[in-house]
Amino acid sequence: MSSSVTSPAELSHPIIGPVRGRRVGNVLQFLGVKYASLDHWLGNPRLCTYDGSGIDAQRHGPQAISDPSGVDQEMAAIQKTLPKPDFPGMSATDCLSLNISIPEEAHHSATLPVFVYIHGGGFTVGSNWWPQYDMGRIVQLSTELGQPIVAININYRLGAAGFLVSEELNQAGYETNRGLRDQQVALQWINMHIRGFGGDPERVTVCGESAGGLSVTRLLYADEALISRVVVLGGAPPLISPLSRSVAEANYEAVVEALGYGDLSSTERIKALQRTSIADLQRNLNPGLPFLPVLDEALVPYNETFSFMQSKDYLFKAKSCEAAMIVFSPLDASIFAFMGLFSERQAIASAFTDWVYSSLHDHGGVAARLLQCYGITPDLDDQAALLCLLQFGSDIGHQAAARALAASFPGDAFVMEFAEPNPWEGPFKGYTTHILDIAFLLQNFNDSLDETQRTAAKQFAKDVIGFSHGQKPWEPFSATRGVSKLKGGRQQYLDGEEAVTGRFKELLDIGHVLGLDTLLGLWVGFLFGG
Repeated sequence: MSSSVTSPAELSHPIIGPVRGRRVGNVLQFLGVKYASLDHWLGNPRLCTYDGSGIDAQRHGPQAISDPSGVDQEMAAIQKTLPKPDFPGMSATDCLSLNISIPEEAHHSATLPVFVYIHGGGFTVGSNWWPQYDMGRIVQLSTELGQPIVAININYRLGAAGFLVSEELNQAGYETNRGLRDQQVALQWINMHIRGFGGDPERVTVCGESAGGLSVTRLLYADEALISRVVVLGGAPPLISPLSRSVAEANYEAVVEALGYGDLSSTERIKALQRTSIADLQRNLNPGLPFLPVLDEALVPYNETFSFMQSKDYLFKAKSCEAAMIVFSPLDASIFAFMGLFSERQAIASAFTDWVYSSLHDHGGVAARLLQCYGITPDLDDQAALLCLLQFGSDIGHQAAARALAASFPGDAFVMEFAEPNPWEGPFKGYTTHILDIAFLLQNFNDSLDETQRTAAKQFAKDVIGFSHGQKPWEPFSATRGVSKLKGGRQQYLDGEEAVTGRFKELLDIGHVLGLDTLLGLWVGFLFGG
């Protein structure tokens, strides 16, 4: 709603005091509301406290340390741009903020369901100021539907600031997985303060897309009553495994050497790291270092695999979470093409064929069956081969993962295939690409959709809004292993056998022979260096 006419608005919060924001249509927005403070970029988050004097929340807060061009990269992956608000800057210490959008009629005595969005970006880019994440339109739609919600999107630390970890840092008092810890603290803030914005802290639905979806799932591993429902879009485990401690230690050593701190004592090194500027971090750190969530008893206790997720040891400790909506798209793996992971490869089909046969050398017949399933032959041209590979990656890394998460979730799980084709010019026009789900859900691209796809976008949002209100959108996965498919502007429920057909059925049959973890390993291994 950034292009709409705005006017000042103010809300009297019982704890914070007067909160000055903006009115956009019939929605009030409070931007850049800090939920936690930091001493420096490595610091542990501390919940903000208030003296009742109020805050100014008329402008977006600064983004966490990350590439400022990330917003353009994501819109390139969506294949459609939106007008951008002014860049709010970047901060190492003032980046932990949230944006709150509420219906104009909401007040401190109201108790509306709360919808919280955690952005994706591979744990390296993303920010709540990006226009594609504006919550104004979905709040407006919720009011029109007679099911109003309060909607929030949050910032959290990324890259090294969020996920650099080592024994040395832990010994100095710094938490592992600070980026995930930021998310948890944001939910604690919401639990404490959202009632003053008209929200119900006992009805909080947390939605995450891609890496945000993985984050949402992992928030459920902690025994804290902060979430009542979750929506996971295009990012269910075991898609991206957490890093081992040994890999994390190697990352730390690489960072220390890159910054020139290798010869310092432990105490001096910690102090030097604390003082390191954003400019030095961005100039010296290797962008190829994998800063991802790390195995950790508190927040990431499991190395999720398909086989482990089927075991009794895979536990969700957040007993307050009663339901999950889990969404996948037919070409979710398109994001890896936009990341440039195939840009310098040649003879992709031949290379993948060799990779499959060498990896499955004891299962030559099954290897041939897998390649045939996806139409991959050694002489296939690169453009056609890339599409086939992405279909394989989408099936094993997204659809199979979504189903595995739904099967293991202890409450009601509702699985959806978002299958609306991307209507915009670009390499994947006509395919349902990664991130297209959130573009439709939040309604921010509706002006660039035809009538049928606007209908689809509103139907998707209606389902999610109703889900946030505690409704069952369709039959839970546990009933028939069924999936709801959104395509052509209409939602169609497919029960178990109807939902598993063709290429995906063949993949599952192959998975029964090799194991789904072997198939996922084929995809990930080739993606990152096979």
